[in-house]
Amino acid sequence: MTETGLQRYQIMEPLGAGAQGETFRAIDRETGKPVAVKVLHLRALGGDWKPFDLFERECRVLQSLDHPGIPRYLDQFASEQSGDFFLVMELVEGTPLSQRLGRPNDPAQLLDWLRQALTILEYLHGRAPPVIHRDIKPSNLIVRPDGRLCLLDFGGVRVALQPEGGSTMIGTFGYMAPEQLHGEVTPATDIYALGATIAALAAGSPADQLPRKGLQIDLAAVMPAGPLLAVLSDMTQPDPGRRLGTAAAVRAALGGPGPRAQARVSAPPSSPPSSPPSTALDQAPAPDYPALRKLPTFLRVFVWLWALVATGLFLVVEFVAVPLVFALQGTQRRYKKERRLRRLREKEARALGSVREIRRKLQAIATNSDPRAAAALPPGDDRQS
Repeated sequence: MTETGLQRYQIMEPLGAGAQGETFRAIDRETGKPVAVKVLHLRALGGDWKPFDLFERECRVLQSLDHPGIPRYLDQFASEQSGDFFLVMELVEGTPLSQRLGRPNDPAQLLDWLRQALTILEYLHGRAPPVIHRDIKPSNLIVRPDGRLCLLDFGGVRVALQPEGGSTMIGTFGYMAPEQLHGEVTPATDIYALGATIAALAAGSPADQLPRKGLQIDLAAVMPAGPLLAVLSDMTQPDPGRRLGTAAAVRAALGGPGPRAQARVSAPPSSPPSSPPSTALDQAPAPDYPALRKLPTFLRVFVWLWALVATGLFLVVEFVAVPLVFALQGTQRRYKKERRLRRLREKEARALGSVREIRRKLQAIATNSDPRAAAALPPGDDRQS
């Protein structure tokens, strides 16, 4: 598009500025709705075309994305007279998380933000090829009035595996993974930045002001011990090979008390483990099926026996079959690479979680249909009515 865009959008007050341009609140005169307009002043770049390449990439990537946690692409145009380029996006109203710095934040709230951000990263990293944001930090995460989180500023976005003939270092010190210093980016790069962001919010201080031990953020010095600290420690490992490398791996770690053992890369076991990794399912209340307690006795006996047999089969699958299958698969030559082995472990965690959930439901069915429990109830007990 050309100059017509300048007549359609009425530029209002500035919203922010960065290396890749300025962003303004604007009004779409055709719809009357507020929008966000990002402006790149090409003539002010002094012949440096790299920001223009990044701006064009941001436009292309946003146009291909459709997620409630990402601003919607609306339009783009250029002004031949001024040499400016414009990207029109959905205006995201809300409060940036950078305004929550200055005081420690509630751990429950931090977990909510972390899980919401993981949902966004699962979408981005699940694209083919994966989309890497490269600049996750509190100021680029906005909480809408209804509590939903939104990730902004795709000016540094990188499409992984896309031949580029070189890379520009993008990121913000404190939140930037060490490998970004030499241009390497993978989904694990965004995981590091998200971990540093949550750590900064937990401490109430910008990430570049957090204490460190060598290259590692000293989380124990700024937040209490607990599951969140352990997960953030694994998200912010300086070595990508030791870091939780995907959003799915972080989710698996959040689900149980032992995130380090569950999600970090490790050598394939030589024999099946005695018990599968623990998850949140094991601590959740068992399902309840009160309707089963109202069945006639002969039906309860049939359901109870069926559920017991099925539970036994799923115990074998959970404790023997799944670990054995993945252990054998992990011995194959192609899993000598750490990244592939990490993905295999993540698949194993997901498979065990699914099997465990079915097994818990079957156990609950057996418990609720147990004819012996019915016989033990006193006459007139409400559980039989």
